[in-house]
Amino acid sequence: MSLTPEQKDSLQDLGYVNLGPVLGPEELARIRAEYDLLVRPEKQTLGNETDGKFPYRAMLNFRSEPLRKIISHPDLVKLAIELLGPDIRFWWDQGINKSPGSGSHIEWHQDNGYQRGQVPEYLTFWLALDDSDPENGGLLVLPGSHRHGQRRHELRDVHWVIPDVDATGAVALDAKAGDLLLFSSLLIHKTGGNHSADRQRRAWVIQYARADATNAEDGTTYEDRPWVAKAGKVLDSLLVEKPFDLTRNSHNAG
Repeated sequence: MSLTPEQKDSLQDLGYVNLGPVLGPEELARIRAEYDLLVRPEKQTLGNETDGKFPYRAMLNFRSEPLRKIISHPDLVKLAIELLGPDIRFWWDQGINKSPGSGSHIEWHQDNGYQRGQVPEYLTFWLALDDSDPENGGLLVLPGSHRHGQRRHELRDVHWVIPDVDATGAVALDAKAGDLLLFSSLLIHKTGGNHSADRQRRAWVIQYARADATNAEDGTTYEDRPWVAKAGKVLDSLLVEKPFDLTRNSHNAG
């Protein structure tokens, strides 16, 4: 698929766009099945005991061959090429399940805020596996906030958050099950708690970056992020140059 002019304008001006369904029903069913095997409370959780914890798991593609194939899905990678250029690396993926009754928030942040140093803007693809809205822990965003660069973050518990945010103008970025939300890694966003009685809010986050991304503070390059596209061509599978150390790159984006 390709973005319409209106979708490109939304991404440029607001920092986000809801692309609607991009993957087919069989692919979504396969993703949900693999996701439910991996994102479980006995494996890893976020949140706190008082407000309620919820399942989280980093780098699902490391743990599932079917999900690893989705990372290289042509419909996703072609969008990254269209927006970032011909050479693309996969950056990160994670599963976050705001399960019913888990009231813990992930406060205002930019995805860049979870990176060491200062890395260039990249793309977040947020795949809704369930309907998502403020009642069950959906996304809230500050439209246009990506245009003002990376903000200072501070560590609170396990989350990097922006200490002082003027949330005037915040909007809910609702999604239907199967919708793909696309937004800038510099967009300021948060997720509330799931205050519903019986509604899951499962999301799979996949991120892509330019292959020549360099940390502005120390000159670090990112050869540990595998290629998904070279010279405008979508690769059949992840091309790994250097092993990725998951223990050094713990990360969360809502």
